[in-house]
Amino acid sequence: MSKRIILIVVALFILAACGSSGKPESFIDQPGPLQTEYSELADELLQSGEDLNGVPLVQRNFIEGCMKGGQDGSESLISLANSCGCSYKALVAFVREVTISDIEAFKAFEAFDKQLKDEDGFANLDTRVKDIFSSCQS
Repeated sequence: MSKRIILIVVALFILAACGSSGKPESFIDQPGPLQTEYSELADELLQSGEDLNGVPLVQRNFIEGCMKGGQDGSESLISLANSCGCSYKALVAFVREVTISDIEAFKAFEAFDKQLKDEDGFANLDTRVKDIFSSCQS
């Protein structure tokens, strides 16, 4: 039960953080450096050999929210970074898979973000998205 609660808290912080720094309109908008405090974890967070100085804003926000929300001492920073990197990649892949364009995929991503801001947002979240967060924590 406590792992489920942690998963919920992490998911809420992850997606709630996505809109915190300006308004990106796609997954590639506003590239910039990964936060300095996370640069040593770039391999785990980015997971695709991306340039840590050209990380899109939505991804940086996701990473920041995930890392801050998950630092409760129950997981090593490397494990948490792997979970955060995996969750972002898998969620983006999922919304791209179930939509017809990148614009629609980004809108779906934003819709999940908005849904999680509601009081029972995680409970009402699409099971496939819940499974993404769960599988990335394994």
